[in-house]
Amino acid sequence: MKKQLFISKNSNEIESLLNFCNTIDIQVVAHSFLQFEAIPFKIEEDYEAIFFGSPRAVDFFLSQEIIPANTILGCIGEITAQSLIKFGLKSDFTGTTSGDASMIALEFKAFVGDKKVLFPQSNISNRSVSSVFDSSQIIEISIYKTAVYSKSIPDSNFYVFTSPSNVDGFLEENQINESSIVIAWGKTTEKHLLEKKMTVNHVLKNASIKELINFLKSV
Repeated sequence: MKKQLFISKNSNEIESLLNFCNTIDIQVVAHSFLQFEAIPFKIEEDYEAIFFGSPRAVDFFLSQEIIPANTILGCIGEITAQSLIKFGLKSDFTGTTSGDASMIALEFKAFVGDKKVLFPQSNISNRSVSSVFDSSQIIEISIYKTAVYSKSIPDSNFYVFTSPSNVDGFLEENQINESSIVIAWGKTTEKHLLEKKMTVNHVLKNASIKELINFLKSV
């Protein structure tokens, strides 16, 4: 019987994974349980640096705001940094282990020193990076709303969960067989899966499709 892989991303985000799985005869079910909506916001304090935790944060922020000149730009990883390029901007700090937000947080904190940092984020952000800073040094602002909508997913051999919210959306209507392999998109998602009493078989350190493909080659 043909093996099946579920990933909590939409198919337009995983073209290289779809191509790879087709070559090894794995059927992919791609579905995000999340929907997003912009939140009007106003920044009332000056800031010297800004940290983007996702490409989505870049898009929602820059659709409403212009970043002041000479602001330090930080990104959780390379994919988020690439999103800045669409707006003619370049990241000054790019995390190299986007699957380990706590490590990136410490690295970014050392990078910016005592500068005031703005964190544009979802209304249900896990605050994985901002939480390592003193509250007096940061400005946290919700710029988009994340809503979770569940859906029944066919039984799969592999489950790839890309965020804690997607884990919650999955669990509302689904469960996992003990024989299935569960893959976490970084340590924050791993932590949430473990809190839900789920077994995690593998954690993606860099949280990328390329790393996921390399793992699938090894199993």
